[in-house]
Amino acid sequence: MTWSIIEQKLKSHIIPKKNKILKCDGNGRRLVVSNDGVKIGMETGLQTAQTKAITYDMIKNAYETLMEKGRFDSSDFRKKYQSEYEAGPCRYSIVGGVLVELGVARLKSARSNRSCYYLKI
Repeated sequence: MTWSIIEQKLKSHIIPKKNKILKCDGNGRRLVVSNDGVKIGMETGLQTAQTKAITYDMIKNAYETLMEKGRFDSSDFRKKYQSEYEAGPCRYSIVGGVLVELGVARLKSARSNRSCYYLKI
């Protein structure tokens, strides 16, 4: 699958107010609140109106890493997006969750349920 196919799937399958993206713990999900073709906004929690956004560029980087290495983890995300990770580590989890939602990755829990990584399908 090419990035352009993934990009089209992002636009057609990640639908605001419909999709809930899987979190790193393998149980929780975050509601998609916007998808403008450049970035995707998600709720940050159940009891807050705050949102966090991930960009298509973040997803592309994760996808390319996944295809190249067969695996994508938080160190891969932090290499390119350190400041975004520090501002909201959930961004890593949501980027990976989008790859799971699109059927190109599967979630693997690491030693604790607060840590995870993604494997190529």
